[in-house]
Amino acid sequence: MQVDMSEKDATLSLLLIKGLGSRRFFRLRKVFGSALDVWKHASRKGLEGLVPDSVLQAILKGPDEKGLKKLKETCKREGFWLLFYNDPDYPPSLRHIHDPPALLFGAGNRKVLSSRCVAIVGSRKSSTYGQRVCVSIAKSLSEAGLTIVSGLALGIDACAHRAAVESGGSTIAVKGCGLDVRYPMRNVSLAEKISENGAVISEFFPEVMAEPGNFPARNRIISGLSLGVVVVEGGVKSGSLITAYLALEQGREVMAVPGSVFSHGSKGCHKLIKEGATLVESGKDVLETLGLDKGFANTNSPEKPHKRPAISGEAGKVIDKLEADPQHIDEIAFKCSMPASRVASILIELELKDLVTSWGSGMYSLIKSNE
Repeated sequence: MQVDMSEKDATLSLLLIKGLGSRRFFRLRKVFGSALDVWKHASRKGLEGLVPDSVLQAILKGPDEKGLKKLKETCKREGFWLLFYNDPDYPPSLRHIHDPPALLFGAGNRKVLSSRCVAIVGSRKSSTYGQRVCVSIAKSLSEAGLTIVSGLALGIDACAHRAAVESGGSTIAVKGCGLDVRYPMRNVSLAEKISENGAVISEFFPEVMAEPGNFPARNRIISGLSLGVVVVEGGVKSGSLITAYLALEQGREVMAVPGSVFSHGSKGCHKLIKEGATLVESGKDVLETLGLDKGFANTNSPEKPHKRPAISGEAGKVIDKLEADPQHIDEIAFKCSMPASRVASILIELELKDLVTSWGSGMYSLIKSNE
């Protein structure tokens, strides 16, 4: 098939196909080499077994030029930016989860996606107690320099976002619908405030409505962006617990706030604690659990530049990417273009030589020279 378009337009055109999605997109890209090569070289025989018949037919038909044009016009009109999986600004923490989104739509500051984040989630029908704890933890973490991630839902989610905004910190809202869909209506003005110092994002295309099946997919992004997830309130079958279990699968810390044994809204938190989640009562507890209580709040203060030791080879490459501020191992590996497993081995060697500090939870920084 003769196709004349950029790789990004080819990616958008594939993702516009109903029923394709990120997983099938990555499968196709792995087989054909690129999104553009899918359009150029895909055949019925080559696609059979890779995608459903409806998707196969859509690919053989060729890119939906009208749909692509409409999408671009919508994003330009609404001020949405697009973040592709292979973009330099794509958050390293999200890049390495099992099922990363191939594309994110966003409003606000895209750089905040690569900051150090903690998710705070909970019940839509939150209690006064839950809201008070949520505000306390969110404000404490914001003041410590962490970005608060949540799902913009009513209740605890909105409470966490609002506390971060009021503290002058940054927060990321992950929607389970298109960015242009005003859902939930009660949080429309909050979303606008979030985008001023943080970001509102979604992997769903504009005009995609909020449907129950969208939210587990949204939750994997909430946990994937974060060092850990704090569940404030939630029932045993709530979306908050789905986020917690996704966090466990992704190797993130799971923390839960205890509540009254008579409260249905605390049953989910108590279940998580029984299963091994860390019991937390304050922002300080969260920082300690993440290993970020060692002066983390002061890491943005001016300091003299670190003198980097003269080391060659792969270790030198890793040293060159380390900073005074703690960075997650996934972020370091991405900057070095090296496998995370190899970077982990090198960091252990550097730590034994007293050149690197481990902050726990996969966070590392360069030790300050005494010179």
